[in-house]
Amino acid sequence: MADEDMSAFGRFIDEIDPIPFVLGAIVTLAFIALAAFRTEWVQEQINTAFQVFGEGLAWMYLLSVFIIVLVGFWLMLSRYGSIKLGEGDPKYSYFSYFAMFFSAGLSAGIVFFGPVEALTHYSTPSPLFEGVEGGTQEAIVPAIAYAIFHYGISAWAGYLAIGIPVAYYVYREGAPFRTSTVLYPILGKDGMDGFVGKTIDTLAVIATLGGIATGLGFIATQLLTGVEFQTGITFGDTETLLAIVGITVVFVASLLAGVNRGIRRLSDFNLTMMGVLLIVALILGPTFAVLNTGAAAVGTYVNNFFTMSLFSGSGTEGGAAWASFWTVFYWSWWIAWAPFVGLFLARVSEGRTIREVIFTAFIAMTSVSIVWFSVIGGTSVLLQHTGVADLLGPIGEFGDGVAGFVLFDALPLGEIWMTLFFVLVVTFFATSADSSTLAVAMLTTGGKARPSRINRLFWGILQGIIASILVVLGGAAALRSSVIITGAPFAVVCLVSILVFARQLGKEHGSRLFQKDATWIRQPRSSETETPASTDVVAEDD
Repeated sequence: MADEDMSAFGRFIDEIDPIPFVLGAIVTLAFIALAAFRTEWVQEQINTAFQVFGEGLAWMYLLSVFIIVLVGFWLMLSRYGSIKLGEGDPKYSYFSYFAMFFSAGLSAGIVFFGPVEALTHYSTPSPLFEGVEGGTQEAIVPAIAYAIFHYGISAWAGYLAIGIPVAYYVYREGAPFRTSTVLYPILGKDGMDGFVGKTIDTLAVIATLGGIATGLGFIATQLLTGVEFQTGITFGDTETLLAIVGITVVFVASLLAGVNRGIRRLSDFNLTMMGVLLIVALILGPTFAVLNTGAAAVGTYVNNFFTMSLFSGSGTEGGAAWASFWTVFYWSWWIAWAPFVGLFLARVSEGRTIREVIFTAFIAMTSVSIVWFSVIGGTSVLLQHTGVADLLGPIGEFGDGVAGFVLFDALPLGEIWMTLFFVLVVTFFATSADSSTLAVAMLTTGGKARPSRINRLFWGILQGIIASILVVLGGAAALRSSVIITGAPFAVVCLVSILVFARQLGKEHGSRLFQKDATWIRQPRSSETETPASTDVVAEDD
């Protein structure tokens, strides 16, 4: 037994990438220590950071994601789209590929915000739609449109900015499977272990930790809120902290021990359960009103896509705070998940073309988000607006996490659907806990596909502690602040990554914008230019 323990620990020590692992652990432990001994100070800093980073850096988040989306569409529609990421055929069927990408990319956010986001925008409309009053008929369509926007095309941009370049360099040029590989054309193989490469890998760990804490925090809040709503059992700060950490560790430990083998099966169960609840809400809810409203919301989303993408709130009353609370938060969250989802996407995309990968993200994934938020979000808003059910009241009492339980409880046979929704929340928490520990373990082992159990359990415990601390310190506001802070540096990495990749494609497959020998800044040398024929003629005449 001792030998087995030693071998397991030896594997753990042998596999870690020292700099990202140590620095990531130090940042995590430092935050836990500060939260324990200087609780009020940490709470003040979190609130301040939300304003400073959320509003002050809104331009950076908005522009970075917008540019990545534009470059993504250009790559998909240009001849570069036919370039394959590796040799041979894809390893997975398209359905399996889609399901894995979907589960990794959306985490638990779609379950938490599906029933509540559109309802919140209905109650307090975006300042972008000036003149629209909350709680009115006119507020319904823009509310659903904004929920679709936050989970639509732009949500997948950061993942593509990491995943496609890494897959290209790994499968076509033999680069190492790490986040810093996005700068492989600049750093070269010998520079991957240098200062810049290690800095990017460390930033990836910190960004992912922030994204994970946010995801676990939201779904844990929803889980505890569901228990409180259905049973009346309340959770104080201590109980909340112990419950979140305990549940996280139990799920991670059970999955590592082989209980419920195959996280893919659990992910498939999540998608199946989401489909069942989607059909239930559509059939038992105001079906035709939901469909008509959803179609109008898609039209509003398409017509206002550019304006929504760059709306920082400047020049409108309360606009900056609203944009920071919603759009900037979401973009930072997706970017914080980009290192893990990007590496995961690179692994499962071998053999597919660039066009297939981008189409799956921008078109297929967005279509699912449109259906989910049109039906689930639309049903919530319409039940509230018509007075069939009061969702805003319980939300004010219990928090955003209760919306889904109230929604399904209001439908015929509500107890059954509410129970199924609770099961969905539990299984999403399990998959989130498993995928999140895998994410950080991969990033701290240089992209190792199967990190050791000790490594994953170590990060699982720390992530549960971070998530519970954030929930106790400031609830949803603290969760939003953490990811806005940790995701900021990686927004720059994502933007640089996609631009460097586009430039590299031009060098290797022919430029689509500039001539091959064109210079950017310096004056072309005489050997790079030819004297115009007309000048030669004039010289001869003289």
